Amino acid sequence: MAKLGALIVKGFRSKPKFLAQRLRPKKSPARRPMRGMVLATATESRAVKVAARSVNALATPPTPIAPITAITPTQQLSSTDLMRPDERLQKSIESFLLDQRSEHTRRAYGKDLKRFIKFLITRHAGRKDHFGPQAMPEILTRGLVIGYKDFLLSEKLQHTTVDRHLATLRSFFRWLVEDGLLDKNPAENVRFLNPKRESPTQGFSNEEVVRILSKPNLHYKVGSLHYAILMVLFFCGLRRSEVCDLRTSLISIEKGQRFLRLRGKGNRERIVILTPAVWNAIRHYLKMNHKDVRFDQPLFTPVRNNRTSVKSKALDPSTIFYIVKKYSKLAGVQARVSPHSCRATAISNARDHQVPDRAIQEFAGWTTPNMITRYDKRRSVLEKSAAHAISYGATDRDIPQEG
Repeated sequence: MAKLGALIVKGFRSKPKFLAQRLRPKKSPARRPMRGMVLATATESRAVKVAARSVNALATPPTPIAPITAITPTQQLSSTDLMRPDERLQKSIESFLLDQRSEHTRRAYGKDLKRFIKFLITRHAGRKDHFGPQAMPEILTRGLVIGYKDFLLSEKLQHTTVDRHLATLRSFFRWLVEDGLLDKNPAENVRFLNPKRESPTQGFSNEEVVRILSKPNLHYKVGSLHYAILMVLFFCGLRRSEVCDLRTSLISIEKGQRFLRLRGKGNRERIVILTPAVWNAIRHYLKMNHKDVRFDQPLFTPVRNNRTSVKSKALDPSTIFYIVKKYSKLAGVQARVSPHSCRATAISNARDHQVPDRAIQEFAGWTTPNMITRYDKRRSVLEKSAAHAISYGATDRDIPQEG
């Protein structure tokens, strides 16, 4: 009995394999979650991950993104755009002309633009003849402007006239760039001809001026008008457009001296003295044509008008040209002259009488005295050369004679 008890105690201590497995407490099987519980747990897990990523995103500074540059279409104009301008382009052209300071400049720029558009129309018609009705319009480029310059040269125009046309186009296209109708000025880098500063205008000699002024018949209204205009041209040096723009209100008197208060190129104001001879010619014209200087009106008006019968308007510039040509021919002047010849003659005569360059500049209405030598038609290059005044105090050596 005692041995049996010892064996049992010893068996429990050694824990045989079969007994150990039998005596090991069994683990209760895990309970399977329900289907809804599984979905809820997965959803919560994803939510936790998303929240974690959001926290990390907030903690990490954002990576800078390069700004997106807006791509705007290139603003270009074609020849047909100028030939048939839309409302916006039409307003821009009108504003460009109205922005010019003087009426003379507006009129000149308008004529230059019309000539350029006429060139585009002729060129476009030629392209249609060559390529057919489906010919694409030309874009306004530098090459097109250079072609226009060559066309003007083929018309035998003076280089100064060609440069004036190019300057008009350059100003006009610059205006369109500022208005947002063009990206680039096509005339910006087109070279000017830069002609010599010698004016091609022919001047008159003193004898020719005397003969011209003796031709108008002062006993008639027309003769008194023509004589007054010639006196203003030869003694006041006015431009043709300035003569046409004269008004009675521009005649002033101060300290017994009568003068004209003018606005010339660039809307610059200047004062031109009316000498007694010029004022007597104007006063005789006013008396013959029953004009009163106390009322503001055009100074020089037509004596008769066969087309419209309107005689209260200012003279047309072509009338001034006609007067100069008529009496130059009567005086036997063979050279090709114009109203500008009278202006050049007045400036040359003032230079001959040692008038200072500053006074001549103010008299002519120039911004720089460099124009004086260009208009001086009586320069004695040979007789008044500086070489005649050079002397070093030594006598000439005797030159051995040949042979």
